[in-house]
Amino acid sequence: MSKLSFSRIGAWIRSKIFLYNVTYGLYMLDWWERYLFNTIMILLLCVLCYNGSRFTVESVKRLVWYFSAETGKNNFMNMTMGHHRSPSD
Repeated sequence: MSKLSFSRIGAWIRSKIFLYNVTYGLYMLDWWERYLFNTIMILLLCVLCYNGSRFTVESVKRLVWYFSAETGKNNFMNMTMGHHRSPSD
């Protein structure tokens, strides 16, 4: 890539950051407040993605259990729904 294309990519990234700051009103915050806001938003996004993936996995397990019970297969009947079995079980 030429130097011109790197400068165009850099300008595009700077424009997107500026648009983000203006859209959410972050342009009026100090640098540390902006970092704090962005850190909290990233943490919330990570929690949302983690819990969304867990919910999706549990939902798929329940669907598999439901449809396997419908057809008479009992291979998923002892599946724990979101709970781990203790070693004594």
